[in-house]
Amino acid sequence: MDRQRLYRLLQPGAPDMVAWLWRSLHHAMVAAGIAVMLALTVEDWRAAYGAPLTDVFDVIAGFFVFDYVLRLIAAPGAPGAEHRGVWRARLSWAASFGGVYDLLAALPGFIALPDSRDATLIGFIWVFKYVRYSPGLSMLERVITHARQALLSVLLGLVIVLLTAASLAYLLERGSDPAFSSIPAALWWAIVTLTTTGYGDVIPQTIAGRMLAGLVMVCGIMVFALLAGILATGYAEEMRRREFLRTWELVAKVPFFHNLGATLIAEVARLLRARDYPANAVIVRRGEPGDCMFFVADGEVEIELTPQPLRLGAGSFFGELALLTGEPRNATVSAPRSCTLLTLDIVDFFELLGRQPELARVIHQEASRRLGPGAPVHAALRAMIARDTEPAA
Repeated sequence: MDRQRLYRLLQPGAPDMVAWLWRSLHHAMVAAGIAVMLALTVEDWRAAYGAPLTDVFDVIAGFFVFDYVLRLIAAPGAPGAEHRGVWRARLSWAASFGGVYDLLAALPGFIALPDSRDATLIGFIWVFKYVRYSPGLSMLERVITHARQALLSVLLGLVIVLLTAASLAYLLERGSDPAFSSIPAALWWAIVTLTTTGYGDVIPQTIAGRMLAGLVMVCGIMVFALLAGILATGYAEEMRRREFLRTWELVAKVPFFHNLGATLIAEVARLLRARDYPANAVIVRRGEPGDCMFFVADGEVEIELTPQPLRLGAGSFFGELALLTGEPRNATVSAPRSCTLLTLDIVDFFELLGRQPELARVIHQEASRRLGPGAPVHAALRAMIARDTEPAA
């Protein structure tokens, strides 16, 4: 097997069946490794099943050594690595964050050779293997990267509040409680109070100290609310950006949008709404009013036509004739399995046409091409075309 193919098979999103089998085995090994590590820390289980559990752990540790070797071999197959040479590409991957982590994940395997007892204690490293296969965590990494300035500012404020609270608590309580005998000792109380955990092991004795504690609690709520707000806003923006890019691609595939500029496609993409349909659900029925068109984002739909039904997969669209003619649906559409559709409501569509007259002309031309020169045209679309073409007074 060449390095490029091996590299593709080891990537998280590879669609190949061999890649899927490897990912399944990888995930099963991670879960089994964590389970064995936990079991070996239970005294009764270790006494009863210590030997077989240790053998299973050694096999799993060996698997992750093999995984590291495979990724090292495949490193020259990465895009752009062919310009650096085989060993330079491998050294570059080994020094990267992913390479260093995979080496740490293989570490229990190397330790297990002389002594399995120490190896089982660091098997928890394997749980981080799932991060590579989690798009949500990758998105969170981008959110933190983009919001790092705001996050660092809030964290600096947190440090300032902690140090100030510990210093004031030391000044107010040092004579009444040995727990406040120094500022470093008072920092424990400040952390517990600022996070509103309130263990109760260290409590201010003076009235001024208790007033300070109440103020620190309120500051803690404010600080963590700011942190949560920054992360939630960044995550929502990232989700919106990803969804917009996906819908942009779908809209750009629609034939009568091919000749439109990026501004118009962007406006259409913002008007789309996602709907999930379960298996065997009827999406539209023949004869119903046509009030929207649909884009298939995930799954597939079946259009009941004669002599045989037509199936449309992801990236396809249907119901567009309702926007062109205003006539009822001419076919029933159902979901043979669960699917996600993006809908463009006719009200939003004509609002867009009102702002973009050139789009009305494009749609009228598409209606004439599909249905013939004398094809019926939606009344709202006809009015827009007439208004746009009438001579200026």
